[in-house]
Amino acid sequence: MALSSLRRTLLSMLIPAALLTSGVSLTLSSIELKEQVNAAFDRALAGALKSMEANVRTISGGLAMEQSYYMMEYMEYTIRGHMYFRVATEDGLSEIGFTGMPLPPDGLSSNRPVFYNADYLGEPLRIATVALESGERLQTYQDSRILIQAGENVSGRNEFIRNVLIQNLLQDLAVLGVFMLLILAGTLLALRPLRKISADVRHRSYDNLEPIDQRSLPREVRPLVQTINLHLDRYARKSREQQQFLDDASHQLKTPLAVLLTQVDYAQTLAQSDEMQEVLQAIQQRLNNTVQMTHQMVALSRVRDVAEQLRAKAARGSVDLCRVAAEVMDELWGLARSRRQDLGLEAPDHPVRVSGVAWLLQQALSNVLSNAIKYCPPQACITVSVYQNGRVCVLRVDDDGPGMSPDDLAKAGHRFRRGQAGKAMQGSGLGLAIVQAIAQIHDARLSLQPGPDGRGLTVLLEFDALP
Repeated sequence: MALSSLRRTLLSMLIPAALLTSGVSLTLSSIELKEQVNAAFDRALAGALKSMEANVRTISGGLAMEQSYYMMEYMEYTIRGHMYFRVATEDGLSEIGFTGMPLPPDGLSSNRPVFYNADYLGEPLRIATVALESGERLQTYQDSRILIQAGENVSGRNEFIRNVLIQNLLQDLAVLGVFMLLILAGTLLALRPLRKISADVRHRSYDNLEPIDQRSLPREVRPLVQTINLHLDRYARKSREQQQFLDDASHQLKTPLAVLLTQVDYAQTLAQSDEMQEVLQAIQQRLNNTVQMTHQMVALSRVRDVAEQLRAKAARGSVDLCRVAAEVMDELWGLARSRRQDLGLEAPDHPVRVSGVAWLLQQALSNVLSNAIKYCPPQACITVSVYQNGRVCVLRVDDDGPGMSPDDLAKAGHRFRRGQAGKAMQGSGLGLAIVQAIAQIHDARLSLQPGPDGRGLTVLLEFDALP
């Protein structure tokens, strides 16, 4: 039968076993308790017989007994019930005490007390009877033994046994409850490493193929995790081979593309007709687009390489977002100026530091700012802002360009996908994908939303501040 849940399987086996064991133990202890209590009460009855035997007199051939009523009261207090006694000759001619008390059904041996249950005067009794040889001390027509009987009402005994059984039952139930809690806690603790590993793997990024840490796992689970790590290693090697192929292809494309651009530029100088100039310009635009896509593919591969290094516990540095923004602004100022766009920076005088890799953050901001410059029309206003809000450091880019539709905003960051506003322009659709990958490396949050008053676009990169 397939095991749908380890926890359910363990609990369904351990809890019934604990209940069965506790039930059997309680039954056996109850039987033993009854035997011990009955033995203790029977010893009290035997003591009553001895006391009565010591007080029996056969002076002048008759039968007499001097029984202290204080002793009877003491016996009733001890056994917690009403006492009955009888001293008689076996032939029934002489009798003292409660007449007609039942005798044992199996007969009596001399000087050997017998204990049995019987009903007397409508009450259930526990009776002890002993037969003593008279030794011709009695004047009877035949040799008759002396019968001594002591009986107790069993209601007090049964009540005592019931109270003790209830106490034992409550104690056993308390122990069973504690045992159940220990079973449940032990099962949860035993499965806790599996849940932790499951959560860690679930929250990994899609391209994280690092082996699962098995140091905190139980010995029985390690073979399974080792097998999973082996499979991850195989898949990681295959992924690295594919990535290496893409990297090599991207690098190899650079040289022929550069040569083709040079040849197209030279051909444009030799073109004699407008039709030929138009064809060469289209070829040049397509080549420029291919060069840009190649550069972005190389950048994306570099981002992935850095991600692998950081997962391998490579140290991150302290990066000032203000300085990152200033360097990217200096780099792209000329491009925005050539498009007659207003490019500004709003940053505090003090550093805003986060943990990360400086050149990666520069690459992310450069991609976002390049897109804003590229898609905004002339006279557009583009603002880069850096600020800290509590424990969150924000890198923000606002523009008043064409913006993005709700569908484009929802799908932003997908590789090779471009929004409606960018389909008429050159581009590869990798810019925001690279930004998204860099944000994941830095545990940052990338969000795109319409700009103020619904105009343009606002891109936010939110980082956790350094402690």
